[in-house]
Amino acid sequence: MKPSYKKMVEAMIQRDSGYDGKFYVGVHSTRIYCLPSCKAKKPYLKNVVFYPNREEAIAAGLRGCKRCKSEKYPDVLPPWLHSVLKFMRENQTERLNESKLIQMTGVDISTIRRYFKTHLGMTPLAFHRKIRLNFARRLIESGQDYLSAAYECGYESASGFREAFERQFGQPPGRYYAKR
Repeated sequence: MKPSYKKMVEAMIQRDSGYDGKFYVGVHSTRIYCLPSCKAKKPYLKNVVFYPNREEAIAAGLRGCKRCKSEKYPDVLPPWLHSVLKFMRENQTERLNESKLIQMTGVDISTIRRYFKTHLGMTPLAFHRKIRLNFARRLIESGQDYLSAAYECGYESASGFREAFERQFGQPPGRYYAKR
């Protein structure tokens, strides 16, 4: 069901991503259509026409926004992200550094960091550390002692592993091991 005009205006002004895909914002002065959550400068309301779907916006002669990538919605992830996430999941036993990310993607590290911070709430290295700690927790749950789990997950010091584990799970790995 299409939202009311008032709701669509409100969603556009507040950049509400909950309405993405439910309607599109056509800006006839620029000949562009956007998602309601687009971060571009908000247009004058007199230039805006709301479209229930992308096809109607295109039929009206509008093109997709390059900022919010409305023509690709809902698959708006950058092309390099899939390979980075796959690499992180497949390499849970080694530390990742930013130069490896740059080499793998060919993208500037500030762009990678900004994307991760905005969409995942943490840096890429913190995200990978979380993956590694979850892997260590699974190893401990399966009966492996926590020191072996630490070394298997790429940690070089037991104290560093213990501190990171406690920050992540709220208790040291020894207590976690005792609970299994």
